[in-house]
Amino acid sequence: MTRKSLPKYVYNDRGYLRFMRRSRGISVMMHEEPGTPEFWDHYNRLLRGKPAPTPVKRSFEALILSYYESDAYKKLKPRTRSDYRQYISHIREIWGEKDPARIETHHIYELHRANASRWRQANYLVQVMVVLMNHARLIGFIKKEHGNPAKGIPLFKQEGDGWEPWPDDVREEFEALASKRARLVYELCIGTGQRIGDVVKMQWAHFSDDGFDFTQGKTDKPLWIPLTDRLREHLNGCERGEGTVVTNTKGQPVSYRIVAEEMRAIKKKMKHEKAGYYKTHGLRKNATIELYLAGCDDEMVKAVTGHSGVEMLKKYGGPIRQRELAKRAQEARNQMERSKIET
Repeated sequence: MTRKSLPKYVYNDRGYLRFMRRSRGISVMMHEEPGTPEFWDHYNRLLRGKPAPTPVKRSFEALILSYYESDAYKKLKPRTRSDYRQYISHIREIWGEKDPARIETHHIYELHRANASRWRQANYLVQVMVVLMNHARLIGFIKKEHGNPAKGIPLFKQEGDGWEPWPDDVREEFEALASKRARLVYELCIGTGQRIGDVVKMQWAHFSDDGFDFTQGKTDKPLWIPLTDRLREHLNGCERGEGTVVTNTKGQPVSYRIVAEEMRAIKKKMKHEKAGYYKTHGLRKNATIELYLAGCDDEMVKAVTGHSGVEMLKKYGGPIRQRELAKRAQEARNQMERSKIET
């Protein structure tokens, strides 16, 4: 059925049909094929305020519908929900009619290996399976004593240290060729040390002469951070509007995808042979490294970047973090020895 042919109170919802009657507080997924006698029987029951009994057949289809109704799913941040839906749709496509109780660890391991060419997606798929199978235990689809078959699967390791910081020569050439908007994104990434997903959502209302305050999208962590002189100077040269700092030509917000494409297009024009290798997220590493080179300790760096733990600081600060902290530690020892001699 198309949207126009759906009966009253029935709507498309993430590839399913949902009966919603807000005045009576009814919101129910409809599992039946639209137009079938079973569909109309369920629909008429709902109109009378008598929902049909929940199907007891165990399947990933039923598991997914139940998970979408759970508090755990509803409490996820919008971006995480969107990511989950993408991977859950894949699971639904291949295993929709299968009984979750019959899925064993080796099945999920094989699914993971089948996507080895895209290691990030393969790892995320396993993580989503952990969530789904945990929900299956909660609703009695699998026995608790059987454990979660998706747990313990070794994930693929990324090659190297992930996104690399931009070298000076790449930064210089990019700065020379960048469009006005791309340069603004670049300066915000360097100056704030934040993820590009947060940068494109920053609003002028977040900024004052002293600093900026906002809440990180990924961690939901509120931050207030002073402006660097360099970023303040760049922002002073920008026209301030009512909404986001990064906009299109009409002053409207732009998506992460559009900005990412613009950044890639500029790097394609660059003469540096490895320009395309360096990703915008690598600028977050540049900011982290600059903080360590400036003499900051872990807590000071976290106060700017919003990193939550030392392991992420090791990843983003790399060998420069270790070297700078070691230099300061050894200098502290030298100072202690000098003090002993003087006394």
